[in-house]
Amino acid sequence: MAKLKFTEKNNGVCIICRFTGNETLNEAEYRYFTDNRIRGWLTPHAAAVDKLEYTGAQGVPLTNVLRHGVDKQLYYHIVAQLLTVLDTAATCGFNMPNIVLDPDYITYDTDSRELWLFYLPLWYNESTNDGIVNCLRRISTFAEYRSKEDFSSVDGFMNFVCRADGFTVGEAMEYIRREAPDAVPAPKRTAAPASAPARPQVSRPEPTRIPEPVRQRQPDPQDMVQAIINGINEGSREFMQTEEPRLPEPKIIPSLSEEKHPTVPELKKRDIPRPEVKYPTLTRRATGVTVNIDKPVFRIGKERDKVDFCVTENRTVSRLHATIYSRNGSCFVEDNNSTNRTYINGTPVLPDREIKLKSGDVLKLSDEEFDFIDG
Repeated sequence: MAKLKFTEKNNGVCIICRFTGNETLNEAEYRYFTDNRIRGWLTPHAAAVDKLEYTGAQGVPLTNVLRHGVDKQLYYHIVAQLLTVLDTAATCGFNMPNIVLDPDYITYDTDSRELWLFYLPLWYNESTNDGIVNCLRRISTFAEYRSKEDFSSVDGFMNFVCRADGFTVGEAMEYIRREAPDAVPAPKRTAAPASAPARPQVSRPEPTRIPEPVRQRQPDPQDMVQAIINGINEGSREFMQTEEPRLPEPKIIPSLSEEKHPTVPELKKRDIPRPEVKYPTLTRRATGVTVNIDKPVFRIGKERDKVDFCVTENRTVSRLHATIYSRNGSCFVEDNNSTNRTYINGTPVLPDREIKLKSGDVLKLSDEEFDFIDG
């Protein structure tokens, strides 16, 4: 998995991405972002063979803004931007797992109140996000709320997002409009044209109408979102053809032989053998069963349909006892408010707080012990 670092360069945001494994640059996707310069998306620059630098915005990590304190108006403004950009990216054929959805690396411009995301144009890159629902969950968890009313409103929204039958972007936007009407402008509706009366016939020609100059106005959040959508749609067809782009047929000049025709480079996925990936493992001492932690969000508990490692024959373990998150080559464990708690080497893990795991640690769920080995 590529390693990321948030820093500054020339008084602007600079996010550094270093390749650490078998990642290789997808040249077609890379050129798409460097050539189009889409609003709301940082622009990549190949600073070295194994290094990308993302620039093009002013701002701070979204996490800093959330921890500084937000009300429901600002929270819903941020979430509405994020949902709209991701929905449009999915429509345009983006490889969604390559969009970085970690709030530590989402940029927020406090002056323009715009979000800036970035995309990893890489082959064989492990997923850098675990979905929009978990991203919203992190945003809601990191945020410090200015009042109980703000917290209660966000808590209701997250219950709506995490419901069993899921949600759509349209439903979420309507929910936000009800809770904070000023955070998301109402959709613009085009009125039906009224039937005009018959124009009287006159002998002289109609005078030429000169259009009035466009007046400057304050930026509208809806216009900002539309500008992002227009930027993404521009060239989206060629983006969706990244794996097997259609190249135009070369022009054949009769005076030239076939051997002298200029060759056109092909932008096809290179057949590079992928080396074996070593994942961190978790071994249950009672049974000796070992499983790979091969997902960004790895859940442990006794409810078979909702966990990745089902702990059977132990009634003291909760249904969704704990979760292990994999980020930037490390694993972090979080207790899910379990009844009998979670421990690392005998030290209790506080609920809703992530603790980093090290190779050789003994993870204990109630009285059930596991050995953790880093890959």
